[in-house]
Amino acid sequence: MAEVTYYFDVNGDAPPNRWANNPLMIVDGILTNYASTVSNGDYAGLRETTCPGTDLGTITKVEIRVYAYGDGDDRIDFAFDASMSPEYQTTPGIGPPGTWGSYVDVTADTYIGGWTWAKVAIPPSWLFVEYAATGKSNMMYCAKVEIRVTYTPGNGWANIAKVSGVTSAAMGKMNGVAVAAIAKVRGVAV
Repeated sequence: MAEVTYYFDVNGDAPPNRWANNPLMIVDGILTNYASTVSNGDYAGLRETTCPGTDLGTITKVEIRVYAYGDGDDRIDFAFDASMSPEYQTTPGIGPPGTWGSYVDVTADTYIGGWTWAKVAIPPSWLFVEYAATGKSNMMYCAKVEIRVTYTPGNGWANIAKVSGVTSAAMGKMNGVAVAAIAKVRGVAV
């Protein structure tokens, strides 16, 4: 197994951009820049990650965590649907400075419908990051949202059983060079 971590770097410019102060700082990648809000239920809609979408292998687990802080025992909730269902929760530390919350497993999220590398790069639904005032907090701060992918590395080869009369074919890369091997085309060995 291998792991790779990306972060959300595009904040929605549509209605899901409702953190009161500096909402674009959630996606600038700088841990000392914070978006903040005082209003329970304020949320930001995050749209894209730094993942290039390159297929690194079979995805086995996807997790999200936030770098944030508050001044009480309040939460940051997140979900891939504006109704916040299914909802994931994390409780940031009391700061400043911010701290990393625990990774939360979102592998089986129903709105994603199975993770692919393209969906890691641009999830098919916004990631809504919501301030949930449950304690004494007056302000919540969030600087960054990461997405970590655990995967089984591929060997770089794609095997094709039958396409347009090709009985057997294997394609891939060796030392960065594309290679193709074809066993039989329309009854002729090549």
